[in-house]
Amino acid sequence: MYDIIVCGAGPAGMCAAVSAARCGSKVLLIESSGMLGGTNTLSLVGPLMTYHNRGKLIIGGIANEIIDRLRQTNSTLGHLRDPLDFCDTITPVDPESLKDLYFKMISEEKIDLLLHTMLVDVQKEGKKVTKIVVANKSGLQELEAKTFIDCTGDGDLCYHAKNEYILGRSEDNLCQPMTMPFVVGGVDLDKVKNEMEKNPDNFVLGDDWDHKYIGVSGFFKEVNVAKENGDFDINRDRVLLFEDVKKNQVTINMTRVLTLCGVNPYERTKAEIEGRRQVNVAFNFLKKYIPGFENSYIVSTPTQIGIRETRHIICDYMMNKEDIFALRKFDDAVCLGAFPMDIHSPTGADMEFDEVQNDKCYEIPFRSLIPVSLDNVLVAGRPIGCTHEAAASVRVSPVAMALGEVAGVAASLASDGIIRNVNYNELKTKLESAGVITKKWEN
Repeated sequence: MYDIIVCGAGPAGMCAAVSAARCGSKVLLIESSGMLGGTNTLSLVGPLMTYHNRGKLIIGGIANEIIDRLRQTNSTLGHLRDPLDFCDTITPVDPESLKDLYFKMISEEKIDLLLHTMLVDVQKEGKKVTKIVVANKSGLQELEAKTFIDCTGDGDLCYHAKNEYILGRSEDNLCQPMTMPFVVGGVDLDKVKNEMEKNPDNFVLGDDWDHKYIGVSGFFKEVNVAKENGDFDINRDRVLLFEDVKKNQVTINMTRVLTLCGVNPYERTKAEIEGRRQVNVAFNFLKKYIPGFENSYIVSTPTQIGIRETRHIICDYMMNKEDIFALRKFDDAVCLGAFPMDIHSPTGADMEFDEVQNDKCYEIPFRSLIPVSLDNVLVAGRPIGCTHEAAASVRVSPVAMALGEVAGVAASLASDGIIRNVNYNELKTKLESAGVITKKWEN
C-alpha cells in the first residue's frame, strides 16, 4: 500500500510526486503514456508562461528548480520578457532535455513509476477512495493508497469517483479548441525579424521589445491573402510562433480544432487526424507566404494533440472571473497566477475574452483543489475548481506545476488521509519553506 498515488505525470503530476516524496511519503506515479512531462513533452506546448508578475518571481519551488537545472545544460533560454507583452515572462525549454530531467528526478526521489497504465475505475467506501483500478498489458490491477492526487488533466479520477464536474463552458459544454503545435527548423530568423521591424502594424508587439528574442503574433495580412487564395482554411487570423532553444528553430501554434471534446475518445481521435491535417496546411502556408521559411522543414510533431479544456471538477470553492479581476484574497491561498484570461473561442477564430493582466496577479485557494464529494483526493492542474473563464487563466503549465507541488505537500500532511483535516498554517509553512509561497505576494 502506498501513502500517495499520483495519477498523471504531466507538469502538475511530476511536481506532486516529487514534493510528496520529499516530504517522506511512499509515492506511486502512474501515467497512461510512456513519457513524463505531459503537455510540454507529449504535445510540444511551449514556451512556459508565466513565472513572473511585474518582474517578481511568483512561481517558485520545484517549478523554478526545474528551470534552474535546465540552465545547467543550456536546455532553456531562461525567463525572458514576453516580446508580445501578453504576459510578464516566457520560458522556452528544450522538450527532450525536459524529458530527461524528469526521469532523473523520479530516480533521485525514489518514486515508484508505472507507465503505459490508464486509470479506468475507482473503489470507494463512503467519500473515501480506497483503490484505483488501472488497465495495462497485464490486464486490470487494483492499486491502494491512503491519499490520491488527480493530475490526469481531465479529472479522470474524480470523474470515476462520481464527483460532480462541469464540462467546458456551462451553457453548452463546448470547450476551448484543441491545438497541435509543431516544431520547424531551418528558419531564417533574421528575415522574420526584418519583417517585424519594417511592418510593425502587421504584428502585436510589446513597446519594450528589444529585437533579440523572436516571438511572433502577426502576419495578419499574409494570412488574409492566403485565405483569399484558398491556401489557408484554419480558423486562425495570425501566425503565432516562438523561437526555440535550438538555433534557427521555432515552435508554431497555429492549429485550431473546434467543437470536438477531449474526453470523448471518438472525437479526440478525429481531433488528432484534423490536427495533423492543419499542421500540413500551416506549414505549407509558412513556406509559401512568410519570409524566412523558404528552406524550413518540420523537425517534430506532437505525440498527442494539446488539450486546453475538458472537465472542471466541482471543488469546495469554484474560482470565477471576478476572483481574478478583483484580485480577491483568500484565507487559504496556496499559490499565485498571472496569466491573462485567454479564452480561445470554442466555435471560431476569435479570442472571446482577452483581458491583459500582466501588471497584476491573483491568489488560488486550497479549497479549489479539494473535490466536493471526496475526502482523501486532491485535484491539481487545469481541472481544479474553476469556471470556464477562470480556468482560461489558471490552465497554464507554471501554475499547474505550483498546484501539483501544493497537492503533494498537502497529501503528505494528511496523516489520517482526510484532506480537509490538513492544518492550513502547517501547509503554508511547508510551502513557504519550499519557495511556493513567498514574501512577495503583494499585487
